[in-house]
Amino acid sequence: MFARLNYDLFTVAAVCGSEPPKPGAPDIRLQSITNSSLEVKPGSLFVPLADRRDGHDFIDDALKRGASAFFLKKNHAAAKKFKGDTRAILVDDPLLALGALAHFHRNRFTPLVIAITGSNGKTTTKEMLAQIFRRALGRKCIATEKNYNNHIGVPFTLFAIGKDTRVAVVEMGMNHAGEIAYLSRLARPDAGIISSIGHAHIEFFTSRAGIASAKAEITEGMRKGGFLYVPQHVTEFKTLAATAKKNGIRISKISPGDYPIAAGNAVWLSNFSLAACAAKDNGIAHDIIITTAKKFKAAKGRMQVKKGRFTIIDDGYNANPDSAIASIDAAIALAKGKPVVCVFGDFKEMGRFSRKLHAWTGDEAARKGVAVFYGVGKDMAHAVGAYQKRTGKKARAYRFAREQVQAIVERLRSEPAGSVILIKGSRAMKMEEIAAALSEKQG
Repeated sequence: MFARLNYDLFTVAAVCGSEPPKPGAPDIRLQSITNSSLEVKPGSLFVPLADRRDGHDFIDDALKRGASAFFLKKNHAAAKKFKGDTRAILVDDPLLALGALAHFHRNRFTPLVIAITGSNGKTTTKEMLAQIFRRALGRKCIATEKNYNNHIGVPFTLFAIGKDTRVAVVEMGMNHAGEIAYLSRLARPDAGIISSIGHAHIEFFTSRAGIASAKAEITEGMRKGGFLYVPQHVTEFKTLAATAKKNGIRISKISPGDYPIAAGNAVWLSNFSLAACAAKDNGIAHDIIITTAKKFKAAKGRMQVKKGRFTIIDDGYNANPDSAIASIDAAIALAKGKPVVCVFGDFKEMGRFSRKLHAWTGDEAARKGVAVFYGVGKDMAHAVGAYQKRTGKKARAYRFAREQVQAIVERLRSEPAGSVILIKGSRAMKMEEIAAALSEKQG
């Protein structure tokens, strides 16, 4: 990830370093920050993070590409090699140092910050809110890009805030308790939105109440007296309300009817109503909100509709059982009586609940009238079985391995012309490859 920056080395060392900066430190101006040596430009600050490989292994490459400074973990094996290098900023933990610098940067400015999280719909809600504010304010609104919603991405989003920024829309994701609290404290939101509470990442929690508690952490860093917007019928509302009250946050239940507009499905309308009410409460005119709804463009990989012999819905960026069912509702509404074909890849991070939740998805697909069900991956066998059990002898259901892209596409091509084909699955399943291959075949 990469962001523009404008700090001297002394300031960065004072904010992030494990030792007081030396007054005689080089007078170096840092113009950008990145955690990838491939993105380093002259004047960059390089942040070596641990991933598949230790980022410290790439410090030399970063310096060759023009990095003016780099974080160096205290007591790391590389510390001996770079001992005495005036470009090194010694830190306890490069990841926490990145967060500390982002927090320092955010505190220099005074935009309205709205944080968004949720089991499903957080990216769509973020896009809706950002597009509303951008229609009203143009470049004075910044928002999370791509999937930069974690402990690395949120700091880079905060670096985009500048003196002209009036609004920052910050998406926050998580899969463990404590993550949202950390991100909230970095961003210091004025308002928050929880789009939904579902089964996403349930592997790491004992119940939906545990998931709700983790989502409610969004209030940990919020301004006292700020509003937390939640759907009217959100599950585990008591858990959210208790945490909000403890942190001095007011909670606002939003019903889809609070901001009525024509929409394809109830989930889309719920997401839009949350975004609309948050925007309205912060001075955005009704006509701007309505115009944005009519011209809304979903993020890549989320309900992207491609028409040809079939109507293909590429919703393959990510998935869990709740979002899958919501997508089925949207596909049925779009189909207007034509056959709906589901191509679902495994849901990840379901843990001991995996069999039950995959089966529930297949059963719901059959109950809602899905014409054909394709299960892709090992766990989707449970969904296929449940679909067949409810549908009976007339069931048309197939199971494929993830590697069988061409076989899946060839089978799909035999579906009736005009069918609506919904493609969805967890990120690891790369379902967009199936969508792309099918789209290419239909011209």
